Amino acid sequence: MSFQPAIRARIPFNLSSNNTIDKQTHAYSIWLNALFTPVEFICNTTVNQSVSNEGTTTKTLRSVAELNRWYILRDHAREIFARDIQSIATKINSDIDINHCRINPKSDLNFSARTVNRQALLNFISQYNRIWFRLAMEIIFSINIENYQQMKTSIDQCLIQLHNNNVSLSLNDMNLKKSIFNNNKTASVQIRLTIKNLIIIVIFLERAKLLRLIDNDPCLYNYDSKFKSTKESIDILSQDFISSDTNLLRRLKLAGYEPTYRQTSLDEFNYLLTNNENKLWEDLKDGIRLTRCAQILLSSTNEYVARYDLSTKLKCPVVNLVHKLLNIDQAFELLQTYGHVNLTGMYVQR
Repeated sequence: MSFQPAIRARIPFNLSSNNTIDKQTHAYSIWLNALFTPVEFICNTTVNQSVSNEGTTTKTLRSVAELNRWYILRDHAREIFARDIQSIATKINSDIDINHCRINPKSDLNFSARTVNRQALLNFISQYNRIWFRLAMEIIFSINIENYQQMKTSIDQCLIQLHNNNVSLSLNDMNLKKSIFNNNKTASVQIRLTIKNLIIIVIFLERAKLLRLIDNDPCLYNYDSKFKSTKESIDILSQDFISSDTNLLRRLKLAGYEPTYRQTSLDEFNYLLTNNENKLWEDLKDGIRLTRCAQILLSSTNEYVARYDLSTKLKCPVVNLVHKLLNIDQAFELLQTYGHVNLTGMYVQR
């Protein structure tokens, strides 16, 4: 899968400067920024529509391309969910079921409007990158989300089920049903369903991130997130919503899942070229940015390069000259090995 964006940035050559080098440097900066951080089509895929004189509605080429990319991505995500997550989700559903109660939510949970639990749930969701969480919502609930307002509505209606208070229990014994409702230590079916879906979303997002499902591979968690790993997110979820008599991590391991993903400082590295003086070479002297540039340019012709894990060899943050030279060596190694670029005798300026 190539990291190159489907829609390339428009390169303005009609600049006021007469210096051809400045024009080309500026154009390359725009192009490289489009490669490093493509337009986040997932955040704003509402189709722009214009009505012609005949009253027919047409879609802009950009909107159609963005929607097609999203639909292809979503279909791939559904295949991954059915292949890797469905069996785990089935076991979690059995464990949290009110008949078994091996995973017990807190008995006093209430996700109604203006409650502490609801705010804690929304805070938990807000730690995730909106792109990834939208993907999970569309996969789990088979819905279409086109903008941020629809995202909030979907969280209320599908995840929290704010307007669905008539959830019935699937119990045959009426006496058992009455005893469960009379027992204040047992969470309702609606609460259990919300917690189950939230756990499945966390598991699916880790799997999707590890497979780099989205082309430009954005961070799974926001930069200011309170947790930066799946294990930490499960710990917070357990602390806020799960009863103290349930070891959530142990139950998930028995279901066949163990958290492994951790977001590093390299994942949060800002690759954007921000030099305002059109000195492209200054930005590309950074070994991390140069290695990423080489990976993107070579990924369309080599699948291994596309899946190359930068975190295994790159040093981030760079704290000394040795780290800087090691990072530049990684970029040169990619260019020589897979790009067939002869860099023999190349001198690295210190």
